[in-house]
Amino acid sequence: MSTYDVAIIGSGPAGLTAAIYCARYGLKTTVIEKGVVGGTVTWANSIQNYPGFIDINGMELMTKIQEQAQKAGAEMIYDTVTAVKEKGKEKEILMQEKTLTVKAVIVAVGATSKWLGAKGEKDFLNKGIHFCATCDGPMYNGKEVAVIGSDNRAAEEAIYLAGVTKKVYLISSKKELTAEDAKQKTLKERGVQIMLETNVTGFEGGKLLEKILIKQKGKERALMCSAAFIYIGSDPNTSFVNVAKDKEGRIVVNDKMETSAKGIFAAGDCIKKELKQIATCIGEGATAAHTAARYVQEKDSY
Repeated sequence: MSTYDVAIIGSGPAGLTAAIYCARYGLKTTVIEKGVVGGTVTWANSIQNYPGFIDINGMELMTKIQEQAQKAGAEMIYDTVTAVKEKGKEKEILMQEKTLTVKAVIVAVGATSKWLGAKGEKDFLNKGIHFCATCDGPMYNGKEVAVIGSDNRAAEEAIYLAGVTKKVYLISSKKELTAEDAKQKTLKERGVQIMLETNVTGFEGGKLLEKILIKQKGKERALMCSAAFIYIGSDPNTSFVNVAKDKEGRIVVNDKMETSAKGIFAAGDCIKKELKQIATCIGEGATAAHTAARYVQEKDSY
């Protein structure tokens, strides 16, 4: 017999939104979180592009959403999921501390941004080091900033920052950018200074970031910058679930957030998609909950 109707793995914007909707659909719902509720959104010092809030920090926003989910009736379990398995017509969720049997699973574990591993990097998190330009870029109006990366995402964020800051450097350790030609053309048109074959070795400052230490052709120097936005990729946390994924490990879903496995749905930054924003995760979480609710209701009617 099922312990819960729906178990949502992950408590970021997608997971908690799914919890709100599932609970309001009358399903017995739990959210399983292995770390901090809210996920990487809690790293954001200032969010200015989420509707309804002119400016809110990530921790405060996610605390509000968690409170709403729990008020709707969703429960929280703090544990690490190690596997999701079939158990007859239901699913078995194996965790480090316990095992649950559920009718449906929504995977909303997000993705972990990769760090450079440079000296001082983590010391300046939210004090100059960021992973979301659209979230934190406007704080640096009139200041010089850097984007570290080479691909389309890095180029897109540099282009965005060029419109809201004084000057943007795009730093890449590669000989050539991997971003598509059209984006590289726009970078030049927007005045972004591209620095190739440049390695970032460290970050320095007082209470806030002041300079980026770089190495070019064997020579080291400091680049004066108020912020650095890091885009060297992210790792989706999806190894525990056996569903179709792309080469990066992101879960492949349809427009209903259904995966290749019946009864398993997915939403948020762990899925294959174009735009990774809080707003998109919210919509995906709601869609996954709607589809999961219909699945459970149809299952119960058999």
